[in-house]
Amino acid sequence: MDKKNVVIGLVVLIIVAAVGYMVIQTEEDTPTDVDEEQKLVVGTTDTARTLDPADSYDTFGSRLLKNTGNTLVGYEPGTDNLEGKLAVDWNIEEEGEIYNLELRDDVYFHNGEHMTAEDVKFSLERARDLGGMPSSLLENMKDVEIVDDYEINIHLESPSITFLSVLAYTVATVVPEGEYPYPDDLEEIGEEEEIFSDEVVSTGAYELASWNPGESVRLVENEDYWGQQPHAEEVEILIYDNSEELRQALENGEIDIVYRELDPVDRELVRESEDLVHKEFESMSIDFLVLDVTQEPIADLNVRKAISYALDRDEINDEIYMGERLPLHSLVPEGMMAHKPVFEEQYGAGSDIEQARAMLEEAGYSEEDPLELTLWTPDSDLRIQTSEKIAEQLKRTDMAEIEVGVEDWDEFQERMGADIKFHIIGWEPDFFDPDNFLTPFLETSSAEFLGSHYSDEEMDQMLAEQIQIIDYDERVEKLENIQEKLAGDVPYLPLLQAEQFASFQEDVDEDSIKLGPVQIFRYYTIRKEGWN
Repeated sequence: MDKKNVVIGLVVLIIVAAVGYMVIQTEEDTPTDVDEEQKLVVGTTDTARTLDPADSYDTFGSRLLKNTGNTLVGYEPGTDNLEGKLAVDWNIEEEGEIYNLELRDDVYFHNGEHMTAEDVKFSLERARDLGGMPSSLLENMKDVEIVDDYEINIHLESPSITFLSVLAYTVATVVPEGEYPYPDDLEEIGEEEEIFSDEVVSTGAYELASWNPGESVRLVENEDYWGQQPHAEEVEILIYDNSEELRQALENGEIDIVYRELDPVDRELVRESEDLVHKEFESMSIDFLVLDVTQEPIADLNVRKAISYALDRDEINDEIYMGERLPLHSLVPEGMMAHKPVFEEQYGAGSDIEQARAMLEEAGYSEEDPLELTLWTPDSDLRIQTSEKIAEQLKRTDMAEIEVGVEDWDEFQERMGADIKFHIIGWEPDFFDPDNFLTPFLETSSAEFLGSHYSDEEMDQMLAEQIQIIDYDERVEKLENIQEKLAGDVPYLPLLQAEQFASFQEDVDEDSIKLGPVQIFRYYTIRKEGWN
């Protein structure tokens, strides 16, 4: 989620008490005598809201959980191929309603406790029941049955061919029973009751040593890790206020590697540097507009269509992103199964001001009585510039007065499902399937979180059907129908698709940086010259 910066997938309930930042542990809690030669320093502009897997749903939080925790399955580095993590084998039974998983028997948590099926059941059901931001990903899960200490059956409410991929996302991170709160009576939880953890205890390659929100994160090697030991014994992540500061720190040698987010100007300066190396990879990260279909004037379909006709994605890409992004005409990213450029098909590739004026006139607006709207954005330079350009494009109709409102990320998250009716945000994949770019946006309960409040029985039915279809061609046809209806109803407007970019010092092994379509940035694979 904005999911990047969102972004990007999903809440019905947001627990305000968990939103605050906190320092997880003090430096004294963990060893500090790490050899400097085995230390990796990473720079970013990202921040995280929480690291409880039951509530974490932003890019940086997910990235930290991927390095400190494990899920039952995961993605082979650099690919979208699923492989076993805490599960060594699995079978799908009862036509997709039961997932049987055999667990590893050699896994220990950071607190020294041995992981068993009880912990897996606790983790999955807790993440489903607490109503945190990613909880809807598990709402199809009926229960977790313990077969024995190292085998479980996950029973689903209805068949789902995507559920194994869901288990690869951080909402399914396994944590020890007893270390994380899980109230007995969820209906009696008060608004001020803290139901999410302010610690990180899991099974990953790194332990969280300290977290100073907005400043730094420190990870140390988990010496009892069940898998291959990480190359860096310590990872320090430094958080910068903006892209220019991030680039300068890299150029000055203060950091080894930068991942998220250099802006286009700073990327070009890095490319031109003789002392730095960079690596680029395709991305499934998207930016889009959210339109609240329940609030006037956005509730009028003609207004939403007018906005769609007025948009010029190529102009935004060229003038703000220096042509580095891809104009996007569906919520399903280009390069993913069933992508169909439905907005281009229905509204054209560029701006059609005459059609936009016609839609506004149909909605009752005129040059004398224009549409008045505020386009809200998180406090990010590129998103602000993008929002200002969109406002400019809409004003070209001479029938719209568009202001740009800016909120800091925490306040923006609280408001986007409440009183904000028109805003820009981003999304990164929870798992590699088009369903992750459709259901979280369009299914009735999920759409509340992003703020569109879209609800349509036909759409809900199509979304439920497509995850049960095994035949590839039949599923693609259903997914294309969903996208066509999306373009007709316009609760969202896709804008641009990004690419992944990392820059690093010459002594960092380029091949150890595993960029892939699922966009998991693994600190534990990265090594420098001379490291083991």
